[in-house]
Amino acid sequence: MAETTTNKETAIVGLTEAAAVEVKKLLAEEPEQEGLRLEIRGGGCSGMSYGLRFDKAQEKDHVVEQHGVKVLIDPKSAIYLKGTIVDFESGLHGKGFVIKNPQAKGNCGCGQSFSV
Repeated sequence: MAETTTNKETAIVGLTEAAAVEVKKLLAEEPEQEGLRLEIRGGGCSGMSYGLRFDKAQEKDHVVEQHGVKVLIDPKSAIYLKGTIVDFESGLHGKGFVIKNPQAKGNCGCGQSFSV
């Protein structure tokens, strides 16, 4: 059974209200999925990169629910994501999800790759 966290103090990641609104909008088009998976992948110009996709919770996942949205995190990714905030921003340079990870020691220019 997946571990569910709703308390912000113990949550691995945080989801802003703006991000939750956008996730709900996109998730409505994927009715067979139950949440947003945030994961760490090897690679990218700084060594590690973020992955975002819609998915169903797996047995060992951490499930963080905020603003009515479930964020699914596998145990290995959770190590690198503690304290991370997922936001959604729109502006002159476009719009998209922004991941703010306090554990990242360095980021590449695209914002999708980091090192610890």
